[in-house]
Amino acid sequence: MKKTQGKQILGNTAYTMGGMLLMNGVLQLAVYPLFNAGMGQAQLGNVLYIMGLVSILCPSVGQALNTSRLVVRRTCQVSNGDYDRLLLLFAGVGGVIAILGSGSFVGGFGSMALTLILVLFTAFRYYGDVEYRLNLNYKRYFIYYALTAAGYLAGYGLYRLTGNWFLVFLTGEGAALAYVGITGNVFKNFWKKSEYFRTACMRGFFLTISYLITNTTLNMDRLALKHLVGNEAVTWYYVVSLIGKTMVLLVAPINTIVISYLTRRERTLNRKEFTLAAGAGFLVSLLFFLCCQIGTPLFVRIFYPDLYESVRSLVTVVNLTQVLALYSAFLFILVLTFTDETWQLILQGAHLVIMTALVLIFTVRGGITGFAWAALTANALRVAAVIILGYGKIRR
Repeated sequence: MKKTQGKQILGNTAYTMGGMLLMNGVLQLAVYPLFNAGMGQAQLGNVLYIMGLVSILCPSVGQALNTSRLVVRRTCQVSNGDYDRLLLLFAGVGGVIAILGSGSFVGGFGSMALTLILVLFTAFRYYGDVEYRLNLNYKRYFIYYALTAAGYLAGYGLYRLTGNWFLVFLTGEGAALAYVGITGNVFKNFWKKSEYFRTACMRGFFLTISYLITNTTLNMDRLALKHLVGNEAVTWYYVVSLIGKTMVLLVAPINTIVISYLTRRERTLNRKEFTLAAGAGFLVSLLFFLCCQIGTPLFVRIFYPDLYESVRSLVTVVNLTQVLALYSAFLFILVLTFTDETWQLILQGAHLVIMTALVLIFTVRGGITGFAWAALTANALRVAAVIILGYGKIRR
């Protein structure tokens, strides 16, 4: 029985990581390098800034409600409508924030409409894979992200024809949503809520705020460097941190497997299990760091050769920063299964405050290098804080 379950978990992990690798590989190895070649560093920096806002807002809504639904199902018989309503409300607010933050209102109604639709599509896509997480159907999870990747490629073709880069992302997200609409049920009975709607609302809200804080810190480089240094610095840091950030993204499907199985158990983790899981996560993070140290220089030389000399001195500190972010994300998902979401919110809020203060001080004084050291310091403090919380709250 245990052997069969182990093989199933291994297979599911391969499907989830494969799907994420495929989707992000298309973006990072095809779309963005082609953008850089065609647009130049400065204009790509502006695109990355707008997509940074999307990367803050959309997973904060979609992944939070996705994870909340998995956790809540242990005690409440929530309905699709409970979360679909919240998704539309939270994503709508996020769309307005993106319009204001990106300045798309300057471009008129068309620019605002595209920004709003992009945020809605992306948030719904982040939530939509809960269909396959609830049922542990990771073959379809892989197809979901494979279609997203194919959509990005098709969208790039539309971009070449029209010059509108929004079409790349709208086509990819739209392809995934069409698939879950055909094969799944999570968007059916969209407006029908249950007696547990208030519970879903409260827990989803707190988790959304927590994810919002986390994603703001993960994308702090795009926000801070654009306003404190310039668009080119946004591109430089993006390129040098890309391999590390891809590794961070890979922990998301691993977390998907972990929380999907842990929330199906009747009991929570004990101290020994938490220690073993944290130790395994540390070893995996160390392996990822070594891979990043080898992969980052090669990646930059191949795909962004014109930027290599500008970013080579940042490689080690940036990779270590991203790996610590990966490790803390894994620890957070473990802690979330046996403690209240408000603790996660408190720690994430403290991390954002500390990181913002360090970034403002170090970046003003040291530019992009100062930013890199500020981010490393903040992430090291977060790892320590999550470990302390875990051992403080877990049962013996």
